[in-house]
Amino acid sequence: MGLAIHSSVARSNPQRPPSKRIGDTIAGLGVRYAAEMNESGFAVALRARHLSHRSYIAFIATMYPLIVGFNRALIRSIAKVDHVRNASLVRVLARQLDEEQAHNQLWRAMLEVFDVDHETLYDEFDEFLSGFSAEQLDEHTRDVTLAVRHDLGAGAGTQFPGSLFPDAVIALYHHLWMSATDPDVSYWEHFAGQAGIEMVIYDVVTRSILPGVLGHPELDRGVASTRWLLEHGQPADPAARHAIDEEKHLALSRIALNRSETANALSHAVEQRAEDALRLFAASLIAQRPNDHSFPIERYLRG
Repeated sequence: MGLAIHSSVARSNPQRPPSKRIGDTIAGLGVRYAAEMNESGFAVALRARHLSHRSYIAFIATMYPLIVGFNRALIRSIAKVDHVRNASLVRVLARQLDEEQAHNQLWRAMLEVFDVDHETLYDEFDEFLSGFSAEQLDEHTRDVTLAVRHDLGAGAGTQFPGSLFPDAVIALYHHLWMSATDPDVSYWEHFAGQAGIEMVIYDVVTRSILPGVLGHPELDRGVASTRWLLEHGQPADPAARHAIDEEKHLALSRIALNRSETANALSHAVEQRAEDALRLFAASLIAQRPNDHSFPIERYLRG
């Protein structure tokens, strides 16, 4: 499975495929950044059931742009795939897109359980971004990306003036859009970033979020409040575990990256862009506050 798409980095510095396949490398990065997230103050408080009710609602609200941004980028990135040489991959991506659309709705249902007006939330987020030029969004995203390369805690900064959301959330939203649409970024660079994010989600949901939410009297409000989580991780109780689409996505993504000679020939560019995506994603969770969340969630609550 190979695509005749090359990044500008790879064109100027062609590489021979390394002995370690790129899918295995991305999986290793996923383990590394999931560990950073699982050891964050937010995740520790959630597992210990010390997280405030308000902070949890603020968390699922501030992460909503990444839920829709992931799918937005997935939709646009498919146009980069050679639908003749890689017809089987297009079919896989089309199925994933259908599943991700359904998963987006599950996140909205979760927000509704906690009385969050997700339509207003999305409208205001979109309006905020429209106040920046494309060049400004690129510049601020680069600045945040450079900052989190040195310190994952820097994702809580103020590179995007006037934002209610952590810098890392906005930067990752735009980073995914850039990698999906920039003709100088290979499809496999984008694919690896999204695959890595899915790997991290599975780990963090399984190890931190589900243990903190399931059965919690304030956070577990029935099926609508936990369905997205249970579609992206496994509960601790073996009797409650079941096959989920996310596990299939993880396996297929790793196989696709390992088998693609193009992805492995561009391994440096693929790894670098994927790691930036994972740094931003980790920083998005690390920026969350366990007990004094700064996000003004009350403005989006109904009633």
